[in-house]
Amino acid sequence: FFRLACCWPRGMSWPRFILCLLLSIAHASAAKSAPPSSRSDRSVAARHLLSGAAAGAISNTVVAPLDILRLNLIVSQDKRGALRMARDIYARGGLRAFWHGNAADVIRTVPASAVRFYSFAVYKAALLGAVPAATASLLSGGFAGMSAMAVCFPLETVRTRMATLGAAEGVRLVEYTRKLVQSEGAAALYRGLTPSLISVMPYFAVRFGAYDIMQRCYAGLPPDDERRRLLGTLSPAATFGMLAGMAASSLTFPFELVRRRAMVGPSEANPLAAMVRIAREEGVRRGLYKGFGLSLFKVAPSSAVTFVAYEACFRALTRLAESWEREELLRAQLELEAPDTATA
Repeated sequence: FFRLACCWPRGMSWPRFILCLLLSIAHASAAKSAPPSSRSDRSVAARHLLSGAAAGAISNTVVAPLDILRLNLIVSQDKRGALRMARDIYARGGLRAFWHGNAADVIRTVPASAVRFYSFAVYKAALLGAVPAATASLLSGGFAGMSAMAVCFPLETVRTRMATLGAAEGVRLVEYTRKLVQSEGAAALYRGLTPSLISVMPYFAVRFGAYDIMQRCYAGLPPDDERRRLLGTLSPAATFGMLAGMAASSLTFPFELVRRRAMVGPSEANPLAAMVRIAREEGVRRGLYKGFGLSLFKVAPSSAVTFVAYEACFRALTRLAESWEREELLRAQLELEAPDTATA
């Protein structure tokens, strides 16, 4: 890692540096936490992957209309408000327009969410003990977000383009992707990769890190603590997920705006320069934080549903795996006892 950081100033580009850094961290994590070698280890990995995939699909389908409206507000450069934008979207394609691109979103979300939750568990297991627990949670969240973004970025681009530019064309995911590659080249699928990798690092560091920290603090409360009883009447996963999502969106929204605009049009290679230009030309509230209120309105339920669905799926899969293990253990015991019974 230090060799990589020292060689960056000697001509290494931003995308190459970020991807190399991500790969070096993943390699170090894999070296520290050995790959799954037993059935139990593989079962835990599968549970993380399947639970993350289900959580992403459920969450994105539920909040798809809010996300369509949010994306159109972010990438537009005029003064339309949320209600006028909603009417325009409805006029372009009716009620179905609010779920336009949702197939691409779900296809993108399933692998991205699976990679994100699994890699978060891997990174956290590797970092715990090397750094303080809170730091491990924040770093693991950031690296998990970058891992998922690097793997699924072409689908992220197609989804954003379909939600903002392709609604009037009425084309499907594969057809739209083919047209995009034919007209703009394969490089169009990776447009905005640099600001995307930079922006998801702090966002998922706060979202996953804050959620994990709050869950750890909640688990450490005494059984008779008033705060535990209060949170017990609600859903800790939903409450912590909502708060973590709102905090992450509030702190990193300008990065999100810059990376979304980079996907649908020309933009500066340096996201910080893009933010300065937008703030100068459009202002802070109406430029850098355009659509922030609606984004927060979408992120809060989305983050809550994501973590609730993940925790519920993981618990259900864990119970199912434990049931299978008990059945296999009982079957093995019966097979061992059968020869003794026959001999007797």
